Amino acid sequence: MPRYHFNIRNSDGFTRDDEGLDLSSDMDAQVQAIRGARSILSAEVMEGTLDLGGQIEVTDDHNDKVLTVRFRDAVHVRQGEGSSTATQ
Repeated sequence: MPRYHFNIRNSDGFTRDDEGLDLSSDMDAQVQAIRGARSILSAEVMEGTLDLGGQIEVTDDHNDKVLTVRFRDAVHVRQGEGSSTATQ
């Protein structure tokens, strides 16, 4: 079973995934990367920020890039009509 590494590149810099995960296919790795991006974004929202400029770069054990999931592609952002004010 191939091992995939999920490296994060965002405004905080680059974080290498040295451990990785054994998954059965590139499609499973893509699903995992989307889940990871959504988890990162939800944590940011809980802190009151949202940076859609990051990405997860999925590599194999030879450090060859398999795929990239951009944060902005991992979510659908809707903006409602009218104005609202966020509160703490």
